Amino acid sequence: MSNNLYYDLSADEQTITIKIDKASVNYQELTQLLNYLELKSISQRSQLTEEAAAELANEIDSTVWSNLKSKLSK
Repeated sequence: MSNNLYYDLSADEQTITIKIDKASVNYQELTQLLNYLELKSISQRSQLTEEAAAELANEIDSTVWSNLKSKLSK
């Protein structure tokens, strides 16, 4: 437990619980922060290398461009 006026933080073996004073935080900003933390956690566990990610991005770009090109040429 924390001694903070705006939030109360507690943890057990499997979860972390955060209770936040509703008036002290913007709901949308809190959601963005939680999404960021989720993505950071996923990226830390990922085995994907930067090179493999770049290759995958290039593949996606090529596929999207091919699909768009065929639609635009109609």
